[in-house]
Amino acid sequence: MPASPLPPAPMPPITAPPGPMPPPPIPPAPGPVLPITSAHKTANDACIKRMSQIGIMESLRIYPSTEPPGTYGKEIVVQSNLFGIEVENDIELFQYSVCIRADVALNKEVVFTKKGKEDFVVLDRHEKCCTVLYYAFEAHDDFFQAGKNCLIYDGQSMLYSSMDLFSNRLDTEHKSRTFQLDGVEIGHKDFQKLPCIKLEISATKNSTVKFNREDIGKRSADRNMLAVNTAYRNILELALNQSCVQDYHRCAVFEHGKIFFIRPTEEGFLSRDCVDVGDGKRMMPGIKKTVQFVEGPRGRGDCNPAVVIDGMKVAFHKEQPIIAKLQEIITTDFSKGLKDGERDRCVGVIKGLDCYSNYMGRLRHLKIEGIHHDGASKARFQLKDGNSSTVAEYFQSRWNITLKYPDVNLICCKERGNVNFYPMELMYISPNQRVKISQQTSAQSQRTTKESAVPPDVRQRIIMTGKAAAKISGDSATLNKLGVQICEAPLLVRARQFPPVKIALNPTSSAIPQKDNKWRIGQYSRPAAAPKVWAMYAVGKPSSRFSQPQLSNFAGEFVKVAQQKGIQLDPPKDCKCVLATEIESQLAAAHKASCEFVFIITDDAITDLHQKYKMIESLQSMVIQDMKMTKALSVIDSGKRLTLENVINKTNVKLGGSNYIFTDTKKYLDRVLVIGIGISQPPPGTKFIVEGKGFLSPQIIGFAYNGKQRQEFAGDFVLCPAGQDTLSSVEDIMKESILGYKKWHDGKDPETVIVYRSGVSEGNHGNVIAYEIPLARAGIDEVSKSVKLVYIAVSKDHTYRFFRNDLDTIGRSSSSGTQVSASSSRTSVSSQSQLKPCDVNIPPGISIDHMVTNPAIKQFFLNSHITLQGTAKTPLYSILADDTRASMESLEELTYNLCHLHQIVGLPTSIPTPLYVAAEYAKRGRNLWNEANLKNPLVRSGSEKEQLRAATHSINYKHTGDFSDRRVNA
Repeated sequence: MPASPLPPAPMPPITAPPGPMPPPPIPPAPGPVLPITSAHKTANDACIKRMSQIGIMESLRIYPSTEPPGTYGKEIVVQSNLFGIEVENDIELFQYSVCIRADVALNKEVVFTKKGKEDFVVLDRHEKCCTVLYYAFEAHDDFFQAGKNCLIYDGQSMLYSSMDLFSNRLDTEHKSRTFQLDGVEIGHKDFQKLPCIKLEISATKNSTVKFNREDIGKRSADRNMLAVNTAYRNILELALNQSCVQDYHRCAVFEHGKIFFIRPTEEGFLSRDCVDVGDGKRMMPGIKKTVQFVEGPRGRGDCNPAVVIDGMKVAFHKEQPIIAKLQEIITTDFSKGLKDGERDRCVGVIKGLDCYSNYMGRLRHLKIEGIHHDGASKARFQLKDGNSSTVAEYFQSRWNITLKYPDVNLICCKERGNVNFYPMELMYISPNQRVKISQQTSAQSQRTTKESAVPPDVRQRIIMTGKAAAKISGDSATLNKLGVQICEAPLLVRARQFPPVKIALNPTSSAIPQKDNKWRIGQYSRPAAAPKVWAMYAVGKPSSRFSQPQLSNFAGEFVKVAQQKGIQLDPPKDCKCVLATEIESQLAAAHKASCEFVFIITDDAITDLHQKYKMIESLQSMVIQDMKMTKALSVIDSGKRLTLENVINKTNVKLGGSNYIFTDTKKYLDRVLVIGIGISQPPPGTKFIVEGKGFLSPQIIGFAYNGKQRQEFAGDFVLCPAGQDTLSSVEDIMKESILGYKKWHDGKDPETVIVYRSGVSEGNHGNVIAYEIPLARAGIDEVSKSVKLVYIAVSKDHTYRFFRNDLDTIGRSSSSGTQVSASSSRTSVSSQSQLKPCDVNIPPGISIDHMVTNPAIKQFFLNSHITLQGTAKTPLYSILADDTRASMESLEELTYNLCHLHQIVGLPTSIPTPLYVAAEYAKRGRNLWNEANLKNPLVRSGSEKEQLRAATHSINYKHTGDFSDRRVNA
């Protein structure tokens, strides 16, 4: 792997060509910059400010009391990806900060321990820091005592030592030491011209950590979050990283425990783990690990450290010439230059990447900013003597390089604040850079997602191979010194398998037949009232392959099936093909004609209309349903009845009906209001860009609740300041949901409010308990009395995976594919390449509420869904407030039941329906916000909260009347 250079020596600048050549495109001018007056500067300020206004105090950061494990269902054994950690030594650990810096030019200092964001910068600084520190360990053994000391380094600025490096100094003295190291002696080629590299080791103010089994068990998990010492988790995570941190030529260590291997096939991975996915990108296998404190095999009351290891495959940019990468993107000959459309496509893939050149005899690294509109044969720049030269002439005279592709566009790279241009045939993509979402097309994103969604046997193989490659085992010298032993086999967990939920049309009807937890909807439990006036339009271009007879045929089938399911639907009053340029005026005419429902079939190639449909729907209170033309053609040409049924299932819900319910024999939903809260954050990278221009970019909070009927969920959304981990708007959500419930229950209050809230990491549990839940209670108290609250955080953003315990048995039943046992690297025969994902994953209804759960938290895992792709990702439910002291099995069974109300298809979902619907409202709110701000972005002015409140009222569903009582975003 080529190393990164020192900051390059000055060279003649290559700037935009003068004279008749046009300059590069000028970026759009920024909007008006107004002072940022928002008071919301931290992740909790909005809640804190609101609590101060209404005079309530923050709550203590204490979890509700835990309850015994549930007993409902049949006990089974599943395999986890947790590996137990045994701590055998009893030592003290001291923490130090590390600073490594050097003067690279007059009045210019580089700090290598400074944190970086881009992958190349992170790995480059990591390599340099490790090279310096590990050299110092050997060169200054009198200080570090590396032979008998256990040193744990994070590759940047944190160091733990099992010996007090400043034991000869008094506590009142400044405990710091600076070493001056000769770059030549260190041996790294990038340090050859640095005569003085300064390494400073300083003691931190953190107290020493007693590292032994007893203290870890007592201090790593507690109902009182303030009593938890997070240092144990940090130390163990760093200790497990040490083999990879030290061997940086073999491993790439990223944030959040992600480790990839630079030559994966040499580590035991298979060549098919590293497939090309186009555009100069390749999938690479790796692992993500976290240290967790769990109950362990002995269950309640015990606390044990464990490392959770998940396998993954992620797309990386290949190290290759830039011109070769662009050839993979375009696939056609561009030796005479890129067309504008091709240039835009290529820029989307490579912008922001690090690249390097070596034509000067040394490596120079630069950041790609874009692609110039001209090639080296035409682009000119001014020389120091005042004359001008083309880039091709300059490289011929200065470097004796005859360019092979002088007409190919130049690459724009940023260097020292300037954007310069270089021939792409001389520039190379730097290695070990992960592909960002913004660097993928939709089609390629689907391909990488498919490649990364590996079945359980492959995931187990990647986990075990990655664990061995990362030396998370007895092979680690650091772990041995620390007295830490890692279990070789993953933990087997006792789980419970729930029986299938009974689906019916109404509480007294017989259950709908199920096969493999799937069901098909016949008659609806409550057909919607058919609209008196409705229309159907096919929207396309002159070239679209959809005719009036086809549309009439589809409309006839649509009406017939809707009537069979119970909707007394007449044929549409208007049914015709419409050009995309005319559909908005056609919808305006439909609204004027008192149209209540419009069904639209849109050409797949038209992607900018769906958002407009939804804005018109919101503004005009006219339900609009959109379907892709290819789907409609499959119904007409291929007779896909199930596709049509699913479309009409959605229609019934959007019009206010209900398709089916589950039989609530235990009356879990009697006098119970269930609320889901989902969040849509601003797209990555946009928040600070738009705020810097004075534009607002809020987070969207969607919510859904069962106000009208026990098992029907409708809702709305609100706009809130971005960057808030806790939601001040929860107060308004509680009030609106309870008032909506009382509206349909003769003014009676619910007895219990159960909230399912997404977007809460374990690290934010304390803030939600301290700030958000008190505001939720305040909202409840304002409109009702004596209502009990249950508040549940739902997360799929974790590392846990659960597998069937009979994968090896399945594997021996066929003669194709490969299976690696979870307890070894032995390869055996597997049938999983032939079986469907639902056949080899754990089935729906698997609940786990002990052994792998945090001993301080009332929590459970529930796998409610059928896995259709890859390996099951089981949601984790953490109860943050519980006034009812509900049993584990009642919460688990209710949650499982609520996963069976999707309505559109006869399948359980991975999360409860109220949360699923809330997330859809958040997405809808994002689409409506984007459409409203497409032409006139909202400029920050005055109170951000008041601006967003006004914007919410202008685009959400509250003003539409009956829309707020039906699931219009189905």
